[in-house]
Amino acid sequence: MMKDEIKTCLITSLEAKLDVYMFERGFMRTKSSLLYKRHFKGATQNIDLVLEIHPKDRLDAVAAIYPKMEVLVPEVDDVLDEMVGGNLRLLEGVTGGKTKQPIGFTSEKKHIGRWFVFQPDSIPRIVEDIMIFLERWTIPFLDVYATPNDILATDERNDGRIPRDRAQILRVVAAALACNRRDSALAIMERWFDSPGLRRRYQQVYNFIESKV
Repeated sequence: MMKDEIKTCLITSLEAKLDVYMFERGFMRTKSSLLYKRHFKGATQNIDLVLEIHPKDRLDAVAAIYPKMEVLVPEVDDVLDEMVGGNLRLLEGVTGGKTKQPIGFTSEKKHIGRWFVFQPDSIPRIVEDIMIFLERWTIPFLDVYATPNDILATDERNDGRIPRDRAQILRVVAAALACNRRDSALAIMERWFDSPGLRRRYQQVYNFIESKV
């Protein structure tokens, strides 16, 4: 019952405060959902306002809103899937190879990107804070992270808004291959996976790159 009450209050506030802002930027949300989605430059970008009831790290809070984002780039993701060949153990880390991460990362850790709910009547203010956060941090990032070239550029400038786990590095490799930059893909592998143990573990990726003559 508590989750239903909090979710109802949250959706009411989204309808009143956030939906118009997100719609103007190309994001849509179905009536009972907490997920915003847009199709942008060939990518699908999702922002999910994940609702946690009775968060264990704040026992005085009734809920926490912890938005997560995901960016799907078919040109890259298809190459990545082919490259790992079902060996999901190669996709270690929080991003899952699909840029799945809390929106808090887009602030480069200046803001955790998580909001605690203590009373239902505090939700409208929280939604306003989320909108401010999205406008300042997340939307500007998503505006420049939608294509294979965007993924490569993000890596090349050492952008701190994306965690560099092994899954994400492999996605950058896939982006390089999608852009027909085989030498760049191999150079990325050499930079991150050149120890004997890692080279053995990721040998199928090396083989895949070598096959792209």
